[in-house]
Amino acid sequence: MADTNVTGGARRELTKYRVTFAAAVIGLAGAGWMMNAAYQEHVRVLQIGDETGHRLQMRGLNHGQEGAQHEQR
Repeated sequence: MADTNVTGGARRELTKYRVTFAAAVIGLAGAGWMMNAAYQEHVRVLQIGDETGHRLQMRGLNHGQEGAQHEQR
């Protein structure tokens, strides 16, 4: 690797930039992982809601429930 950066800084300054860049990449990867985990949890919650709504509909217990089933008026 180079011994100086664009501004003519020394090796110590380059190490500082490398550490900062590595921390930014790690933070970005962590944010991506958290977004993926949140999305997967969201999908799981929606699936549970769909299953619950289907069970209620099969048992006829969803009469008068807002959002459960829409009829033409």
